[in-house]
Amino acid sequence: MKRDVLFLCQFFYPEYNSSATLPFDTARYLAQSGYSVDALCGYPREYNTSGEVSAREMKDGVSIHRLHYIQFSRRSKLGRLINYFSFTLSVLLHIFEIKNYKTVIVYSNPPVLPIAAIWANRLFNTKIIFVSYDVYPEVAYASGSLTSGGVITRVMQGINRSLFKRADAVVALTDEMREFLLRNRPELSEDRVVTIANWAHEAPSEGAADARRKLGYAEDDFVVSYFGNLGVCQDETALIQAMELLKDRPHIKFMVAGHGSKLPLIRQAAEHLPNVRICGFLTGAAFGQAVAASSCGIVSLERGLMGMCAPSKYYSYLQSGLPVLTVAEKESYLAKEAVHAGIGLFSDVGNGVQLARNILTLYQDPELCRKMSGNAARLYADRYAEDISLNRYVDLFRGVLRTAD
Repeated sequence: MKRDVLFLCQFFYPEYNSSATLPFDTARYLAQSGYSVDALCGYPREYNTSGEVSAREMKDGVSIHRLHYIQFSRRSKLGRLINYFSFTLSVLLHIFEIKNYKTVIVYSNPPVLPIAAIWANRLFNTKIIFVSYDVYPEVAYASGSLTSGGVITRVMQGINRSLFKRADAVVALTDEMREFLLRNRPELSEDRVVTIANWAHEAPSEGAADARRKLGYAEDDFVVSYFGNLGVCQDETALIQAMELLKDRPHIKFMVAGHGSKLPLIRQAAEHLPNVRICGFLTGAAFGQAVAASSCGIVSLERGLMGMCAPSKYYSYLQSGLPVLTVAEKESYLAKEAVHAGIGLFSDVGNGVQLARNILTLYQDPELCRKMSGNAARLYADRYAEDISLNRYVDLFRGVLRTAD
């Protein structure tokens, strides 16, 4: 008797990055909804604070099998590529485990991992659900990580053709991404692509006054926060310029907490700035405390990435009722939502002057901040709350599994 669903992803519980927590949330919810759910994932290293974990574990109704693979630093392109192919090879060596499942859900990170789902479909007629966190190889072109025409590019294009021809369902994070996929993947039909947004995990665990006191901020400080990844997909120029332009405003403070290849640039730029605090990647109570102390949050995307990715910390800002300062292209869903939903203000990619003006606007108008805060919390509750997306996943699995029986 085949089991219902196998989650196939590089990162999973107990890792704390969004690429691990979101799949685990989904798997756990499906198990709670009555499905038999397992996971085949990588052994945790970089994003794990739990120490040694067992290769096999049952957690919240999900049976987890963790595979060892080569893990170099993800800061270098070569290191990431080796990690991608090493983990994918480890999964392929366990391909016959997948024959025991009706459906496999596979994620876009790493972008070569869908090879395993494709082979499972060919060998065992296993159904495929593909979740597109990032659109490869286009996101790699736009960020300068890959050039078109190379060997790796051709491999990814071949994987895509086979994957999108065989996938029973494809999940896009935004309507913008769904439209991009339908325009650029001729193998896809509209009925097989659904939009299911990501969600937030953390909420402030204490009041703003207590959080600010513990973090060393004054009650009347205006704390501008940037949380999450600062890598090739994020614009750092506007943030650096805004920090410099506002350095003489004693009550405007910047808090940057995250990781990524561009974080050293922020550190270097902030060395002489008295109004900037830089932290490492925050999780759990520490992140909740930082959110509670914040007055607004910055989300950014580099130019040329519309429809290719969706910043995960955007949902944390909304959940916590933080006005959102968007740094992105004018036609992006982030910019449009900031304006139309009244949750924040928009500035173009690289425009630190406008970002600084937007920060001053919020700082000087507490009533506008309160209005945007309420709009952000309502938008999250109405559109992005965890139970909304998880119930959509249940509906999606129910339809796919119906055809598998």
